Amino acid sequence: MAGLQTRVPHITLVSDTTLAASRAWGVLVPGGENPSPGTFVVAEGKITFRRLETRAGDWPRYAELSAALR
Repeated sequence: MAGLQTRVPHITLVSDTTLAASRAWGVLVPGGENPSPGTFVVAEGKITFRRLETRAGDWPRYAELSAALR
């Protein structure tokens, strides 16, 4: 993750090693040890975009993220 952070310094990347945020944000799979992949945009302390992966490869499109970051 450190390598990616250096390539996108204007975006803060975080890791949830204790899964506390995953539980709080509703992405922890019950009975699983890993969260369901999700993408969040947080601006001014509020979640302004949330997309949870529902199947493999179900990531947000660049246009969706670009609009959410404006």
